[in-house]
Amino acid sequence: MNKRIASIDALRGIAIIMMILCSSIGWNSGLPAWMFHGQCPPPTYAFDPTVKGITWVDLVFPWFLFSMGAAIPFALGSRLRKGIGIGRISLGLVRRWLTLAAFGLILGNAGLVADYSAWAPSLLRLGIWCGLFLALWRVPGKRGWVVNLAGALVIVAMLLVERFVFGAKLGLHNIDIIIMVLSLVALLGGFAWLLTREHLSWRLAILALVFITKEVNWHTHALDVLAFPGWIDWLLRWSYVQYLFVVLLGTIVGDVLALVSSEGVSPCENPLSTRSTIAAGLCFLMTPLALWGFFTRHIWILFAAVFVLGALAMWLTRKDNSAWTIIMKIGLAALQFGIVFDPIDGGITKDHCNMSYMLSTAGLACLMVSFLLWCESAGALRGRSLSRVLTMTGQNPMIAYTIVWFVIMPLLSACGFGHFMNATVGNPILGLLQGLIITGLMVGATCFLTSRRIFWRS
Repeated sequence: MNKRIASIDALRGIAIIMMILCSSIGWNSGLPAWMFHGQCPPPTYAFDPTVKGITWVDLVFPWFLFSMGAAIPFALGSRLRKGIGIGRISLGLVRRWLTLAAFGLILGNAGLVADYSAWAPSLLRLGIWCGLFLALWRVPGKRGWVVNLAGALVIVAMLLVERFVFGAKLGLHNIDIIIMVLSLVALLGGFAWLLTREHLSWRLAILALVFITKEVNWHTHALDVLAFPGWIDWLLRWSYVQYLFVVLLGTIVGDVLALVSSEGVSPCENPLSTRSTIAAGLCFLMTPLALWGFFTRHIWILFAAVFVLGALAMWLTRKDNSAWTIIMKIGLAALQFGIVFDPIDGGITKDHCNMSYMLSTAGLACLMVSFLLWCESAGALRGRSLSRVLTMTGQNPMIAYTIVWFVIMPLLSACGFGHFMNATVGNPILGLLQGLIITGLMVGATCFLTSRRIFWRS
């Protein structure tokens, strides 16, 4: 039986923490451009696709997608070993898709009323979150559906209040785009893994097909004519499918880790050796190095640095054929190709997303997983575990994703702390402090619920 790999939960936890931090820092506080999305720089924060480069903020979404893909072999593999049939597993994938899509639709419409300075909208958002809590709570026992149904009814009631009391114009195109992308690629990624779980070459073929299709369309826009009709494009968009590339790469890493876990061997041989320690440090170093190179547009210096440092890391671990070095090599290859495609794609951008972006960020996710695996293995030899803050946050992603804007912010405003946020204008220290406080509250609340074994379906 596969044991949970803490490094995957930790990567997801890092992505969530970065997501909340970047969305809660003071936007008008004078913080530098690398603290925000590459294509939404200060002082206007207006979307500008002509800006090239990425920042740490732009790692959030692909790292979350990658961790979701890496978890697929564990989740679906466990069901197969329990004797659950392909048909039932497929039905579960469809149910998860529709659940996440409904979740994204609810969040999108709930966002129509977001005035934290007034008590009535704040109470409405708290009510919607309570409904979501009950509807998505994995309640132990056979009567859990009663609690879930009660939550669904609460959500319907709150949305009716939003519509007829607050006058919000509810609609199918009011969506949380992040959740909608997650819902579709989770479905496609799950089916792709089921079909190719014993044939890696087939999955690589799907990966290549996604790559070629995306790259051709990036330069020619030939597939833009295949748009779904307006009545369904809130749920199905071709632009969602491009992110399947990151998920599929994650499933390959997940297969490597699932095999290691099933065999009961360590993912890292001799992690306390000097060679392994230096190589792990180089894996970690790749993230700040790549962000610097892409943001400052020193692309060929970045290419040379990654080549030299990557070659050094592989040379140091040339006798180590364990999981973490395999994943490290995958990450280095993806990152190097991402750097090469930067000039081919006209410069790396998250929006609109190009292959340079997906290759580079997926490669950095691999390298971060490799570093975390080394930390996990080295810590195990010393009788320590990987950071529980990161792993517990990563185990409860949907709670962490919603609790700030539906619980923490309304409560802070109700307690009179809303004035502090106005004080961050023009002050970068206070702007960053605001983000750190809100993120810390999210982590504390999420870890508390996780420690009580309270999880949402996701």
